[in-house]
Order: sequence, then structure tokens, then C-alpha cells
Amino acid sequence: MSKNNKPTAADNNITDGKTKLKRLLSTTKTAPVERKVKLNSPILIAGFPGPGLIGSISTSYIISKLHMNQIACVESEFIVPGVIYVGGKLRHPFRLYANKEGNVCVIVCEAPIMVEGLYSVLDTVMKWAIKYKVKEVIGLEGIPVEGIVPDSKRTPMILTSDGEAADAADLIHNDNEIKRITDKKEGQSDETAAGKTDDESDAHDSYPNTAFIGGITGGLLSSCLSNGIACKALLLPATRGIPDPEGAAILIESISKTTDNEMLRIIDTQQLREKGANIKHRMQEILQSVREQQQLQQQQQQGQGQTGVRETIMYG
Repeated sequence: MSKNNKPTAADNNITDGKTKLKRLLSTTKTAPVERKVKLNSPILIAGFPGPGLIGSISTSYIISKLHMNQIACVESEFIVPGVIYVGGKLRHPFRLYANKEGNVCVIVCEAPIMVEGLYSVLDTVMKWAIKYKVKEVIGLEGIPVEGIVPDSKRTPMILTSDGEAADAADLIHNDNEIKRITDKKEGQSDETAAGKTDDESDAHDSYPNTAFIGGITGGLLSSCLSNGIACKALLLPATRGIPDPEGAAILIESISKTTDNEMLRIIDTQQLREKGANIKHRMQEILQSVREQQQLQQQQQQGQGQTGVRETIMYG
């Protein structure tokens, strides 16, 4: 408490001694003032760096589209020290955002967390979630796959704590089926439309009945189960090391179809789709160039074998 017996920002901090979740302060000309947002049993969305960066891209896009403000940060001796420079500002690497309605929160972590301190960090986040009556936690994550260009027909694997994963996946699959029928009416051939359905069905049926989710996303979901908070994981195949805005768009669209939160249902992912298409086009050009170089090298090697002349090919 402050000297005038009024609660301060420090009184609202949550800590276990080694990790602290601190309410954010806005600096004014006179004194720091706590940023106050009234939370209303929010949905908490978590996305962290991983295959395709789809978790990070998804959360950044949601923060932008919902005009969310940072309300807190997590400080811990288990988080590698550093800051992030993004959007023209220096920012704390582990941040918590909320929309002005207080019904959607997003958690972002862009710095490594030491394995031995993962429980401390996640337990602190859970204390905050319990205090502010978080209704559900949704984790967004990529599944690493081989290949350069991800398939645009990917369907996310949806796992929930209430056993409704199949229903959620079927909902998305049914929406794809409706889109297929609409495309057919607009002039697509039966063969093309049927091909789409088969591919989507194969992708839907190929997911395993048992899966293990590790890392910070898995740890967060495990903490939810331990504390009786509903949770959900949306997993999507993605190529490691290549940003995948299209995959992020698929996850955001999937969130909108599996939640009753109106704010999340109206997010337009067109910009992400366009970025994904541009990246895919560039990757296809690179892949085609590599294939042409390989073919040229094979032809030259065959020619050398016929003439007995050996040459060295160098790439710069």
C-alpha cells in the first residue's frame, strides 16, 4: 500500500519470489500511472515462436486488428535478459495484452525461457489467469514438417480439454465443404471440387488420436488442466524456419469458428493470406530455380562424360 492507503500497481503484482507478473505503468509528466483495463472473464490466446512462426504471427495480427494494449509483463530470473525492438519501440519480451472490452487477452513471449524455470513462469501466469477469471486458454502452435511450400488446404488439428476436438474439427471441415459447393456453383468442375474434398478429408483423417505437446505451449496447457481452466490447442503443419502468414490466417479463422467471442469472429485475415501467397510465390520461384540449376548440372555432367572433359561448376 502507498502512504495514503490507496492500492498501487505494485499491490496488483503477482509473484512466486523468482517470477513476477507486473501491471504495466504509463509514464506521464508527473508520475507513473497504472494502465487500467477491466477484464471480463477473457479468453486468453497464447502464441510463441515455433515452426513457421505461426503462433507469433497469429498473436501479433490479433493484437493489431483488435487494437489491443499491453497491460502487463512477466519478469523472471529464468527468462533470458533482453528487450525486443518492434513497432518503433523497445518492448519487454514477455507481454500481456487486452482489448478495450476486456474479453480477449493475448500473451506473447519472444525470449527463451530456461527449462528449469518453466514451472515458475507458467505458475505465475496461471495465478493471474485464476485471479481474473480467464474463461479459456487457446494455444496456437505449428507442427514441424518437411518441405518448402506448405499446402494451402491444411486443416488444423484441434485438441480441447472438454473432449470436443472432433466436433470443432468437423465444424471447420463442414465450412470447407460449404465453400467447395459454392465454388462449384461458380463454375468449378466436379473433378476439381472433388479433389479438394479428398485432400481435405485425407488431412482431417491423418491426425493421430494421441499427441504430445511440449515446450511453453504444452506447459501452459498443462497448467490449465491442473487449475481447472478450459483450454484448447490449435496445431497446424508448418515448415521450420520459413515464416508462414497463410498458416497464421488458417489458425485465426479456426479460432473464429470454434469460439462464441464476437470480436474474434470478425477478424479479417485477407492481409495475412496475401502475404502468405507472396511468400509462397517467392519460394516456388526459388524451388524452380534450384531445379533448373540441378538439371543444368546433370546435363553438363552427362556432356562431360561423353567428351571426357571435366569442368568445375561454382555457385556464388
